[in-house]
Parts: sequence; structure tokens; C-alpha cells
Amino acid sequence: MKITSTLSLVSLLGSAMLMVAGCMASPVDSASDTDADIDGDIDGDIDVDVDVQAGEEVGTAADAITNGWTAETSDGWSPVSCDSGNAMSAFRCRGSDCDNIKGYCSSLGTYNTSNYWTSYFSEEGSASRTCNYGDFVTGLACTGSYCDNVSLQCSHLNGKTWGSCYWSGFISEENGGTIYFPPGYYIAGAKCDGDHCDNMAFYYCQAY
Repeated sequence: MKITSTLSLVSLLGSAMLMVAGCMASPVDSASDTDADIDGDIDGDIDVDVDVQAGEEVGTAADAITNGWTAETSDGWSPVSCDSGNAMSAFRCRGSDCDNIKGYCSSLGTYNTSNYWTSYFSEEGSASRTCNYGDFVTGLACTGSYCDNVSLQCSHLNGKTWGSCYWSGFISEENGGTIYFPPGYYIAGAKCDGDHCDNMAFYYCQAY
């Protein structure tokens, strides 16, 4: 009787251990599924953010034009603009002949009292435009092949006007395609040179 009881106890313990092992197997499979989901999310993020460079401040679709880069515009695309109270403090282009362009919007802590677009300019004719005195560039638009003709949105920002102003050198995609202006300075005009307005230079002014 003791031998039979002992064998029964061993059998019972063996069954219990198999049940525990079976229960422990499921979390391992779940972890594998979780890893697969995480890998998928990471791949998705890389696809979305492939154009983002380290250290850049880029907002979401809802707030990218306040203290951040606008979307790009090009020929046949919608114009891009900053939110009220912002002006462009940097410019970037990429693609052949500086085809795709965008601006960095920086808040001046105020609001716009007026907005208007300049006529288009290109290297074939009058190759520059500036905003009215005291106003700053807040938007970009272009038409024609490779963004050949450019228009600037200008805005008057309440309580702000021009201080010191300068022309920058020309930039294009061949030499990096990005230009930043000193703190407190914002774009107030632009000009271009080269095929399809390939090379861009900017009139930038201190806001005070």
C-alpha cells in the first residue's frame, strides 16, 4: 500500500509539473509577437522620419508651422505658410535645381495684422522680391518646372519692424541647400539665379 501511494504521489507531481510548464510556454510566444509588433512600428517610424535630421525640431501635421519646418512646396503643390505671429528664420531646398522648398517658422510672440503675396519672380525677368518695409516672409509658393517661379507671402507682425538688414549669399542643393539666419533675424525678401531659379539668396532683417 505504501508503494502504491508513493507511485501515485510521484505521478501526481509529474502531472502538475507538466501543467506548469505548459502555462509558462504561452508568455514566450506572446513576447515574440510583441517583438514583431515593435519591429514593425520602428520600421514605420523610419519610413516617416527619413527626411528628419538629428537635432531638428519638426512639429506634427497640426503644429509644424509654429516653431518648426513647414511642409515642402514645389510646382503644382499647395503653398506653405507659417501660423500667425511667426516668420521664416531659415530656408531649405532639395532636389534638382532646388526643386522642393520649405521654411522654418519662428514665433515672434505677436500676431499678424495683414498678409499678402508678392508677384512671382524668376531668373528670366525681375529676379527678386522684397516685402513692404517692416514686413517679413511667412509663406512660400512656386509654379513652373523645378519650382521656377517663386512667390513670397509677406505679413505685418504687430509691433515689429525692420532693424539692420543684409543680403545672404546664394545657396542651392549642390552646397547643402539650407541657410539659417542669426537669432532675431527673419527673411524679408529673396532673389534667384541659374536655371529654374536654382540658386537662392535672401534679404534678412532684424525684427524689433
